[in-house]
Amino acid sequence: MIASSLSGVLLLCLGNLPYAPTLGESNHGNFGSKRLMAGDVVRDYRLVVPKSVDLTRPAALVIAFHGMLIDSKDVMPIYTRLNETAAKHRFILAYPNAIKGSWGLTADKVKTDLAFFDSLVAKTHAEYKIDPARIYVLGMSNGGYFAHLVVKERSNTIAAAASHSGPLGLQTLFGIKAARKFPVLIIHGDRDPILPVDWARENRDKYKREGHEVKYIELKGLGHAWGTKENINEVIWQFFAKRPLRAR
Repeated sequence: MIASSLSGVLLLCLGNLPYAPTLGESNHGNFGSKRLMAGDVVRDYRLVVPKSVDLTRPAALVIAFHGMLIDSKDVMPIYTRLNETAAKHRFILAYPNAIKGSWGLTADKVKTDLAFFDSLVAKTHAEYKIDPARIYVLGMSNGGYFAHLVVKERSNTIAAAASHSGPLGLQTLFGIKAARKFPVLIIHGDRDPILPVDWARENRDKYKREGHEVKYIELKGLGHAWGTKENINEVIWQFFAKRPLRAR
């Protein structure tokens, strides 16, 4: 049974790195370190604007939340290879950094991290042409947990969400009433020793009962790690690309 409190998902990390290139290998364009003010807090993130993106046309924005204690500036791009996916499919990609290595694990942090999300979307809108119907979030581990939470809280902004190895406690996740039914992709390894696959299955079942569109992928033999062998980046992007935010 999934722990009902936020502390029930504290044991979150990225696991063993299956791939370790230099950042330059996945640098297809602007890979800049940036800062912004969210409330009264300075937050930092990396923004990837691939050379393949046509800056004269509105682009999709994907925001990728890292796992616990992982600096997304350096590790998340290497671990996931999402930069390559962004270049191939011509979307803008943001890697926000959490405060003290974790997302939304207290009520205060939820408020602060949601403010960061709002400011990041607004700032990127101001700097680039972003398609408001194609803003997506994804995350790994603690970042996947936060992807669940932020799409619940910002369902009128986020078109779809994907959570990899990051289920959220049922009381926390489903105590939040979303403004609309949204699509969610849940990915989990059936050999995860940190966050048991049963938790992801419970998230899937509860979402379905609430009337959300759910795609569930269980990766055979995978522990608490990103599904690199399964071409999971392409799966995530195709899920997103087919699900823009519809006008209400």
